[in-house]
Amino acid sequence: MKVTVSESDAWRRTLEVEVPGEDVRRRFETAYKNYSKSLNLPGFRKGKIPVSLVKKRFGKAIQGEVLQEVMQECYREASRSEGLTPISEATIEDVNYEEGQPLKFTASVDVKPEIVAQDYRGLKTTRPVFKVTDADVEEQLQRVQEQNATEQEVDRPAGLGDVVVADLQELDESGLPIIGRKQEERPFHIGGRNANHDLDNQLVGISAGETRRIVLTHTGEDESEAHMEGSQHQDGREIRMMFSAREVRERTLPELDDEFAKDQGQFESLDELTAQIRTDLHAQADFASRRYLEGHIVDELIRKNAFDLPETMVESALDTLVENQKKEHEGHDHDFDEDAIRQESREGTIRGLKRHILMEAIQKQEELEVEEAEMDSQLDAMSRRYNTEREQLRQILKRSDQIERIESNLLTEKTFDFLIEHAEIEEVDAK
Repeated sequence: MKVTVSESDAWRRTLEVEVPGEDVRRRFETAYKNYSKSLNLPGFRKGKIPVSLVKKRFGKAIQGEVLQEVMQECYREASRSEGLTPISEATIEDVNYEEGQPLKFTASVDVKPEIVAQDYRGLKTTRPVFKVTDADVEEQLQRVQEQNATEQEVDRPAGLGDVVVADLQELDESGLPIIGRKQEERPFHIGGRNANHDLDNQLVGISAGETRRIVLTHTGEDESEAHMEGSQHQDGREIRMMFSAREVRERTLPELDDEFAKDQGQFESLDELTAQIRTDLHAQADFASRRYLEGHIVDELIRKNAFDLPETMVESALDTLVENQKKEHEGHDHDFDEDAIRQESREGTIRGLKRHILMEAIQKQEELEVEEAEMDSQLDAMSRRYNTEREQLRQILKRSDQIERIESNLLTEKTFDFLIEHAEIEEVDAK
Protein backbone atom coordinates (compact mmCIF):
# COMPACT_ATOMS: atom_id res chain seq x y z
CA MET A 1 0.00 0.00 0.00
CA LYS A 2 1.31 3.44 -0.99
CA VAL A 3 0.44 6.52 1.05
CA THR A 4 1.14 10.20 0.43
CA VAL A 5 0.14 12.80 3.03
CA SER A 6 -0.40 16.50 2.32
CA GLU A 7 -1.61 19.43 4.47
CA SER A 8 -4.94 20.91 3.42
CA ASP A 9 -4.77 23.52 6.21
CA ALA A 10 -3.31 23.83 9.71
CA TRP A 11 -4.86 20.69 11.18
CA ARG A 12 -6.36 18.93 8.13
CA ARG A 13 -4.49 16.19 6.31
CA THR A 14 -5.27 14.54 2.99
CA LEU A 15 -4.04 10.98 2.46
CA GLU A 16 -3.65 9.72 -1.09
CA VAL A 17 -3.87 5.94 -0.80
CA GLU A 18 -3.11 3.27 -3.40
CA VAL A 19 -4.02 -0.36 -2.67
CA PRO A 20 -2.56 -3.11 -4.93
CA GLY A 21 -5.14 -4.61 -7.28
CA GLU A 22 -4.22 -8.15 -6.20
CA ASP A 23 -5.11 -7.33 -2.58
CA VAL A 24 -8.53 -6.08 -3.68
CA ARG A 25 -9.10 -9.14 -5.90
CA ARG A 26 -8.42 -11.49 -2.97
CA ARG A 27 -10.91 -9.60 -0.81
CA PHE A 28 -13.52 -9.93 -3.58
CA GLU A 29 -12.96 -13.69 -3.84
CA THR A 30 -13.23 -14.14 -0.07
CA ALA A 31 -16.46 -12.15 -0.03
CA TYR A 32 -17.96 -14.21 -2.91
CA LYS A 33 -17.21 -17.45 -1.05
CA ASN A 34 -18.68 -16.14 2.23
CA TYR A 35 -21.88 -15.05 0.49
CA SER A 36 -22.18 -18.38 -1.33
CA LYS A 37 -22.24 -20.09 2.06
CA SER A 38 -24.70 -17.73 3.74
CA LEU A 39 -27.21 -16.83 1.00
CA ASN A 40 -30.62 -18.50 0.70
CA LEU A 41 -31.78 -18.93 -2.92
CA PRO A 42 -34.72 -20.99 -4.19
CA GLY A 43 -33.54 -24.31 -5.70
CA PHE A 44 -30.26 -24.37 -3.81
CA ARG A 45 -29.34 -25.80 -0.45
CA LYS A 46 -27.79 -23.30 1.94
CA GLY A 47 -24.01 -23.27 1.52
CA LYS A 48 -24.18 -24.96 -1.91
CA ILE A 49 -24.72 -21.92 -4.14
CA PRO A 50 -22.05 -21.74 -6.89
CA VAL A 51 -19.65 -18.82 -6.56
CA SER A 52 -20.12 -18.06 -10.26
CA LEU A 53 -23.85 -17.50 -9.66
CA VAL A 54 -23.11 -15.23 -6.70
CA LYS A 55 -20.76 -13.15 -8.88
CA LYS A 56 -23.31 -12.92 -11.69
CA ARG A 57 -26.30 -11.91 -9.55
CA PHE A 58 -24.72 -9.98 -6.69
CA GLY A 59 -21.22 -9.11 -7.92
CA LYS A 60 -21.61 -5.34 -8.18
CA ALA A 61 -23.29 -4.99 -4.77
CA ILE A 62 -20.66 -7.20 -3.11
CA GLN A 63 -17.82 -5.31 -4.78
CA GLY A 64 -19.24 -1.99 -3.58
CA GLU A 65 -19.49 -3.27 -0.03
CA VAL A 66 -15.98 -4.73 -0.12
CA LEU A 67 -14.48 -1.52 -1.54
CA GLN A 68 -16.02 0.48 1.31
CA GLU A 69 -14.55 -1.93 3.87
CA VAL A 70 -11.13 -1.91 2.18
CA MET A 71 -11.00 1.88 2.02
CA GLN A 72 -11.93 2.26 5.70
CA GLU A 73 -9.39 -0.35 6.80
CA CYS A 74 -6.62 1.06 4.61
CA TYR A 75 -7.36 4.60 5.74
CA ARG A 76 -7.02 3.59 9.39
CA GLU A 77 -3.83 1.64 8.66
CA ALA A 78 -2.42 4.58 6.69
CA SER A 79 -3.21 6.97 9.56
CA ARG A 80 -1.37 4.74 12.03
CA SER A 81 1.64 4.26 9.75
CA GLU A 82 1.93 8.02 9.19
CA GLY A 83 1.60 8.80 12.91
CA LEU A 84 -1.65 10.72 12.56
CA THR A 85 -4.26 11.05 15.30
CA PRO A 86 -7.61 11.68 13.57
CA ILE A 87 -10.23 13.60 15.52
CA SER A 88 -12.99 13.50 12.91
CA GLU A 89 -14.58 11.08 10.49
CA ALA A 90 -12.63 10.82 7.24
CA THR A 91 -14.08 12.24 4.05
CA ILE A 92 -13.28 9.70 1.31
CA GLU A 93 -13.24 11.07 -2.25
CA ASP A 94 -11.73 10.55 -5.71
CA VAL A 95 -12.31 6.80 -5.64
CA ASN A 96 -10.79 5.15 -8.71
CA TYR A 97 -10.93 1.41 -9.30
CA GLU A 98 -10.94 -0.80 -12.37
CA GLU A 99 -10.70 -4.57 -12.26
CA GLY A 100 -7.08 -5.67 -12.23
CA GLN A 101 -5.84 -2.17 -11.40
CA PRO A 102 -4.88 -0.63 -8.02
CA LEU A 103 -7.60 0.96 -5.91
CA LYS A 104 -6.90 4.66 -5.48
CA PHE A 105 -8.70 7.12 -3.20
CA THR A 106 -8.14 10.17 -1.01
CA ALA A 107 -9.14 10.52 2.64
CA SER A 108 -9.30 13.95 4.27
CA VAL A 109 -9.40 14.21 8.06
CA ASP A 110 -8.78 16.65 10.89
CA VAL A 111 -5.91 15.61 13.15
CA LYS A 112 -5.11 16.33 16.76
CA PRO A 113 -2.92 19.43 16.99
CA GLU A 114 0.68 18.68 17.84
CA ILE A 115 2.59 21.75 18.89
CA VAL A 116 5.97 22.62 20.35
CA ALA A 117 5.30 24.45 23.59
CA GLN A 118 7.23 27.69 24.00
CA ASP A 119 8.25 29.84 26.98
CA TYR A 120 6.89 27.51 29.65
CA ARG A 121 9.94 27.91 31.89
CA GLY A 122 10.11 31.07 33.95
CA LEU A 123 6.39 31.83 33.82
CA LYS A 124 5.55 34.91 35.87
CA THR A 125 2.38 34.39 37.88
CA THR A 126 0.78 34.76 41.30
CA ARG A 127 -0.26 32.39 44.05
CA PRO A 128 -3.14 33.51 46.29
CA VAL A 129 -2.52 32.79 49.96
CA PHE A 130 -5.63 31.90 51.98
CA LYS A 131 -5.15 32.64 55.67
CA VAL A 132 -6.80 30.50 58.34
CA THR A 133 -7.88 32.60 61.30
CA ASP A 134 -9.16 31.71 64.76
CA ALA A 135 -12.58 32.90 63.58
CA ASP A 136 -12.47 30.37 60.71
CA VAL A 137 -11.66 27.57 63.13
CA GLU A 138 -14.45 28.64 65.49
CA GLU A 139 -16.95 28.83 62.63
CA GLN A 140 -16.06 25.30 61.48
CA LEU A 141 -16.34 24.00 65.04
CA GLN A 142 -19.82 25.52 65.20
CA ARG A 143 -20.72 23.78 61.93
CA VAL A 144 -19.72 20.45 63.47
CA GLN A 145 -21.78 21.32 66.52
CA GLU A 146 -24.82 22.15 64.37
CA GLN A 147 -24.43 18.91 62.39
CA ASN A 148 -24.74 17.01 65.67
CA ALA A 149 -27.80 18.87 66.88
CA THR A 150 -30.77 16.78 68.00
CA GLU A 151 -34.35 17.54 67.01
CA GLN A 152 -37.53 16.94 69.00
CA GLU A 153 -41.04 17.47 67.67
CA VAL A 154 -42.89 20.13 69.67
CA ASP A 155 -46.53 21.20 69.84
CA ARG A 156 -46.14 24.96 69.48
CA PRO A 157 -45.65 27.60 66.76
CA ALA A 158 -42.25 27.67 65.12
CA GLY A 159 -39.67 30.18 66.32
CA LEU A 160 -36.14 31.22 65.44
CA GLY A 161 -33.82 28.20 65.46
CA ASP A 162 -36.60 25.65 64.95
CA VAL A 163 -36.93 23.28 61.99
CA VAL A 164 -40.17 23.16 60.03
CA VAL A 165 -40.87 20.04 57.95
CA ALA A 166 -43.21 20.99 55.14
CA ASP A 167 -44.67 20.25 51.72
CA LEU A 168 -44.08 22.88 49.03
CA GLN A 169 -46.14 23.51 45.91
CA GLU A 170 -45.04 26.23 43.54
CA LEU A 171 -47.88 28.35 42.10
CA ASP A 172 -48.23 30.32 38.90
CA GLU A 173 -49.18 34.01 38.83
CA SER A 174 -52.86 33.14 39.00
CA GLY A 175 -52.32 30.99 42.09
CA LEU A 176 -52.74 27.60 40.37
CA PRO A 177 -50.29 24.74 41.13
CA ILE A 178 -47.46 24.24 38.61
CA ILE A 179 -47.20 20.57 37.63
CA GLY A 180 -43.87 19.01 38.56
CA ARG A 181 -42.99 21.74 41.06
CA LYS A 182 -43.98 20.00 44.28
CA GLN A 183 -41.72 18.71 47.04
CA GLU A 184 -42.75 16.80 50.15
CA GLU A 185 -41.38 16.54 53.70
CA ARG A 186 -38.61 19.10 53.22
CA PRO A 187 -36.91 20.53 56.34
CA PHE A 188 -36.35 24.29 56.74
CA HIS A 189 -34.14 25.63 59.51
CA ILE A 190 -35.51 29.02 60.51
CA GLY A 191 -32.56 31.36 60.95
CA GLY A 192 -30.13 28.67 59.81
CA ARG A 193 -26.74 29.40 58.34
CA ASN A 194 -27.97 29.34 54.71
CA ALA A 195 -31.58 30.35 55.31
CA ASN A 196 -33.41 33.03 53.38
CA HIS A 197 -34.34 35.74 55.86
CA ASP A 198 -37.39 36.74 53.81
CA LEU A 199 -38.61 33.14 54.13
CA ASP A 200 -37.73 33.11 57.84
CA ASN A 201 -39.97 36.10 58.46
CA GLN A 202 -42.90 34.36 56.76
CA LEU A 203 -42.41 31.06 58.63
CA VAL A 204 -42.05 32.34 62.19
CA GLY A 205 -45.23 31.45 64.09
CA ILE A 206 -46.39 28.69 61.72
CA SER A 207 -47.82 25.58 63.38
CA ALA A 208 -48.03 21.94 62.32
CA GLY A 209 -51.03 21.46 60.03
CA GLU A 210 -51.05 25.12 58.98
CA THR A 211 -50.76 26.19 55.33
CA ARG A 212 -49.42 29.56 54.24
CA ARG A 213 -48.93 31.25 50.88
CA ILE A 214 -45.29 32.32 50.62
CA VAL A 215 -43.98 34.94 48.19
CA LEU A 216 -40.21 35.21 47.64
CA THR A 217 -38.01 37.27 45.36
CA HIS A 218 -35.61 34.98 43.47
CA THR A 219 -31.93 35.62 44.24
CA GLY A 220 -30.40 32.39 42.97
CA GLU A 221 -29.39 31.44 46.52
CA ASP A 222 -32.72 30.69 48.18
CA GLU A 223 -32.78 27.60 50.37
CA SER A 224 -36.42 27.14 49.40
CA GLU A 225 -35.54 26.95 45.71
CA ALA A 226 -32.84 24.40 46.39
CA HIS A 227 -35.70 22.11 47.33
CA MET A 228 -37.76 22.90 44.24
CA GLU A 229 -36.26 20.42 41.82
CA GLY A 230 -36.21 21.70 38.26
CA SER A 231 -36.98 25.28 39.30
CA GLN A 232 -35.44 27.87 37.01
CA HIS A 233 -36.11 31.55 37.57
CA GLN A 234 -34.57 34.86 36.64
CA ASP A 235 -33.16 36.97 39.47
CA GLY A 236 -35.68 39.48 40.77
CA ARG A 237 -38.71 37.42 39.81
CA GLU A 238 -41.36 36.69 42.43
CA ILE A 239 -41.92 33.04 43.35
CA ARG A 240 -45.21 31.95 44.89
CA MET A 241 -45.52 28.81 46.97
CA MET A 242 -48.08 27.00 49.06
CA PHE A 243 -46.22 26.04 52.23
CA SER A 244 -47.90 23.28 54.29
CA ALA A 245 -46.22 22.60 57.64
CA ARG A 246 -46.20 18.96 58.79
CA GLU A 247 -44.03 19.24 61.92
CA VAL A 248 -42.25 21.80 64.07
CA ARG A 249 -39.01 20.53 65.58
CA GLU A 250 -36.91 22.11 68.30
CA ARG A 251 -33.16 21.85 67.80
CA THR A 252 -30.79 21.32 70.74
CA LEU A 253 -27.06 21.88 70.26
CA PRO A 254 -24.63 19.62 72.14
CA GLU A 255 -22.17 21.13 74.60
CA LEU A 256 -18.73 21.82 73.13
CA ASP A 257 -16.62 19.82 75.59
CA ASP A 258 -14.26 16.84 75.68
CA GLU A 259 -17.15 14.36 75.55
CA PHE A 260 -18.40 16.01 72.36
CA ALA A 261 -14.90 15.71 70.87
CA LYS A 262 -14.72 12.00 71.70
CA ASP A 263 -17.99 11.44 69.84
CA GLN A 264 -16.40 12.89 66.66
CA GLY A 265 -13.70 10.23 66.31
CA GLN A 266 -10.21 9.56 67.65
CA PHE A 267 -10.04 12.65 69.83
CA GLU A 268 -9.45 12.75 73.58
CA SER A 269 -10.28 16.39 74.10
CA LEU A 270 -11.89 19.43 72.55
CA ASP A 271 -8.42 20.90 72.06
CA GLU A 272 -7.47 17.91 69.88
CA LEU A 273 -10.61 18.29 67.79
CA THR A 274 -9.96 22.01 67.39
CA ALA A 275 -6.36 21.36 66.36
CA GLN A 276 -7.50 18.85 63.73
CA ILE A 277 -10.03 21.34 62.37
CA ARG A 278 -7.24 23.91 62.06
CA THR A 279 -5.04 21.38 60.24
CA ASP A 280 -7.87 20.46 57.86
CA LEU A 281 -8.59 24.12 57.10
CA HIS A 282 -4.92 24.74 56.34
CA ALA A 283 -4.95 21.74 53.98
CA GLN A 284 -8.05 23.08 52.24
CA ALA A 285 -6.44 26.52 51.94
CA ASP A 286 -3.27 25.02 50.45
CA PHE A 287 -5.33 22.96 48.00
CA ALA A 288 -7.32 26.02 46.89
CA SER A 289 -4.11 28.06 46.55
CA ARG A 290 -2.56 25.34 44.40
CA ARG A 291 -5.59 25.13 42.14
CA TYR A 292 -5.69 28.89 41.65
CA LEU A 293 -1.97 28.86 40.84
CA GLU A 294 -2.47 26.08 38.29
CA GLY A 295 -5.23 28.10 36.66
CA HIS A 296 -2.97 31.15 36.42
CA ILE A 297 -0.22 29.01 34.90
CA VAL A 298 -2.60 27.64 32.28
CA ASP A 299 -3.68 31.18 31.41
CA GLU A 300 -0.04 32.20 30.91
CA LEU A 301 0.74 29.11 28.84
CA ILE A 302 -2.18 29.80 26.52
CA ARG A 303 -1.20 33.48 26.25
CA LYS A 304 2.37 32.59 25.30
CA ASN A 305 1.38 29.77 22.91
CA ALA A 306 -1.27 31.05 20.52
CA PHE A 307 -2.77 28.39 18.25
CA ASP A 308 -6.14 27.54 16.79
CA LEU A 309 -8.09 24.34 17.25
CA PRO A 310 -9.88 22.30 14.58
CA GLU A 311 -13.56 23.19 14.74
CA THR A 312 -14.43 19.49 14.69
CA MET A 313 -12.42 19.02 17.88
CA VAL A 314 -14.32 21.79 19.66
CA GLU A 315 -17.70 20.57 18.42
CA SER A 316 -16.94 16.99 19.45
CA ALA A 317 -16.07 18.12 22.99
CA LEU A 318 -19.25 20.19 23.15
CA ASP A 319 -21.25 17.18 21.90
CA THR A 320 -19.92 15.12 24.80
CA LEU A 321 -20.68 17.88 27.32
CA VAL A 322 -24.24 18.29 26.03
CA GLU A 323 -24.91 14.54 26.09
CA ASN A 324 -23.67 14.30 29.68
CA GLN A 325 -25.93 17.17 30.75
CA LYS A 326 -28.88 15.59 28.96
CA LYS A 327 -28.40 12.44 31.02
CA GLU A 328 -28.26 14.50 34.23
CA HIS A 329 -31.55 16.21 33.30
CA GLU A 330 -33.44 13.04 32.36
CA GLY A 331 -36.80 12.96 34.12
CA HIS A 332 -36.93 16.72 34.70
CA ASP A 333 -39.85 18.55 33.17
CA HIS A 334 -38.09 21.85 32.42
CA ASP A 335 -36.73 22.85 29.02
CA PHE A 336 -33.22 21.81 27.97
CA ASP A 337 -31.66 24.61 25.89
CA GLU A 338 -28.88 22.83 24.01
CA ASP A 339 -27.90 25.89 21.96
CA ALA A 340 -27.53 28.03 25.09
CA ILE A 341 -25.40 25.37 26.79
CA ARG A 342 -23.12 25.07 23.76
CA GLN A 343 -22.71 28.84 23.56
CA GLU A 344 -22.09 29.30 27.29
CA SER A 345 -19.63 26.38 27.43
CA ARG A 346 -17.67 27.11 24.26
CA GLU A 347 -15.02 29.38 25.75
CA GLY A 348 -14.33 27.05 28.68
CA THR A 349 -14.23 24.03 26.36
CA ILE A 350 -11.63 25.68 24.11
CA ARG A 351 -9.53 26.59 27.14
CA GLY A 352 -9.70 23.02 28.43
CA LEU A 353 -8.64 21.55 25.09
CA LYS A 354 -5.72 23.96 24.76
CA ARG A 355 -4.67 23.16 28.33
CA HIS A 356 -4.64 19.45 27.51
CA ILE A 357 -2.63 19.90 24.30
CA LEU A 358 -0.07 22.20 25.94
CA MET A 359 0.39 19.87 28.91
CA GLU A 360 0.92 16.91 26.57
CA ALA A 361 3.50 18.90 24.61
CA ILE A 362 5.42 19.82 27.77
CA GLN A 363 5.32 16.23 29.01
CA LYS A 364 6.78 15.06 25.71
CA GLN A 365 9.44 17.78 25.50
CA GLU A 366 10.57 17.30 29.11
CA GLU A 367 10.17 13.49 29.00
CA LEU A 368 7.91 13.53 32.04
CA GLU A 369 6.47 10.14 32.99
CA VAL A 370 4.81 8.50 35.98
CA GLU A 371 7.27 6.10 37.58
CA GLU A 372 6.10 2.72 38.81
CA ALA A 373 6.98 3.67 42.40
CA GLU A 374 4.80 6.79 42.12
CA MET A 375 1.88 4.72 40.91
CA ASP A 376 2.40 2.19 43.70
CA SER A 377 2.47 4.99 46.28
CA GLN A 378 -0.84 6.33 44.98
CA LEU A 379 -2.42 2.87 45.05
CA ASP A 380 -1.09 2.30 48.58
CA ALA A 381 -2.84 5.48 49.74
CA MET A 382 -6.06 4.40 48.07
CA SER A 383 -5.83 0.86 49.46
CA ARG A 384 -5.54 2.23 53.00
CA ARG A 385 -8.57 4.43 52.39
CA TYR A 386 -10.67 1.54 51.08
CA ASN A 387 -9.12 -1.16 53.29
CA THR A 388 -8.09 -3.24 50.26
CA GLU A 389 -4.81 -4.85 49.25
CA ARG A 390 -2.88 -2.87 46.65
CA GLU A 391 -2.80 -5.53 43.93
CA GLN A 392 -6.45 -6.39 44.45
CA LEU A 393 -7.29 -2.70 44.09
CA ARG A 394 -5.12 -2.48 40.97
CA GLN A 395 -7.08 -5.30 39.32
CA ILE A 396 -10.40 -3.70 40.24
CA LEU A 397 -9.30 -0.39 38.75
CA LYS A 398 -8.06 -2.07 35.58
CA ARG A 399 -11.37 -3.83 35.05
CA SER A 400 -13.24 -0.53 35.38
CA ASP A 401 -10.76 1.37 33.14
CA GLN A 402 -9.84 3.66 36.05
CA ILE A 403 -6.13 2.91 36.20
CA GLU A 404 -5.36 5.03 33.12
CA ARG A 405 -7.28 7.98 34.57
CA ILE A 406 -5.34 7.77 37.83
CA GLU A 407 -2.04 7.64 35.95
CA SER A 408 -3.11 10.60 33.80
CA ASN A 409 -3.99 12.63 36.90
CA LEU A 410 -0.61 11.84 38.45
CA LEU A 411 1.17 12.92 35.27
CA THR A 412 -0.80 16.18 35.22
CA GLU A 413 0.17 16.90 38.84
CA LYS A 414 3.79 16.08 38.02
CA THR A 415 3.72 18.47 35.06
CA PHE A 416 2.34 21.28 37.22
CA ASP A 417 5.06 20.51 39.82
CA PHE A 418 7.63 21.00 37.06
CA LEU A 419 6.08 24.25 35.85
CA ILE A 420 5.77 25.62 39.40
CA GLU A 421 9.37 24.70 40.18
CA HIS A 422 10.55 26.70 37.15
CA ALA A 423 8.12 29.62 37.51
CA GLU A 424 8.55 33.08 39.04
CA ILE A 425 5.72 33.17 41.58
CA GLU A 426 4.56 36.12 43.66
CA GLU A 427 2.45 35.30 46.67
CA VAL A 428 -0.51 37.62 47.23
CA ASP A 429 -3.18 37.70 49.92
CA ALA A 430 -6.37 36.07 48.68
CA LYS A 431 -9.37 38.36 48.61
